[in-house]
Amino acid sequence: MYSQRDIDELISCPKNVSEAPKREVKLVGAHWKNDMTLVAEGRPGEFNVFFRRSEDFPENFSIGLSYDQKDGSGETILLRCNGPHGAFNATFNPTHPHWGYHIHRATESAINAGLKAERHAEITTAYASYEEAVHHFVKLINLDATEIAKYFPDKTAQGTLAFEGGENDGNT
Repeated sequence: MYSQRDIDELISCPKNVSEAPKREVKLVGAHWKNDMTLVAEGRPGEFNVFFRRSEDFPENFSIGLSYDQKDGSGETILLRCNGPHGAFNATFNPTHPHWGYHIHRATESAINAGLKAERHAEITTAYASYEEAVHHFVKLINLDATEIAKYFPDKTAQGTLAFEGGENDGNT
């Protein structure tokens, strides 16, 4: 069992990569998939990160963080950054978070009620694409900045172009 404070600390504690994401994503069924494993100093167990993106509908994606204490209690999904994927049920409700970009966070109340830990979802304007969601996610989970630069270079950043045959001198 986790308190809300425990959950928030697990999401935000500094993390480092112990098993890097694959260089190439793998198509499994109708989704592109990749994973990585993280550790946090002074914490038992490991964090697992998953990246899923629909082949047919690229705006339909899920990027998540789970925690496994390695004590036999299993994994708990702490956070998911998702793209729009329609209603949660058959009822059309355009204000439901699943119709837009949204973030699921684990809550103490969901865990105590025996529900999916990350059941709660809220619409977000922090990202508007998969690429933006990846960068938002790795910052939310407090992944080490050098590892963000190594594994998730920001291809949308302005002023970072390197020209063929030489390094960017920083004056552009």
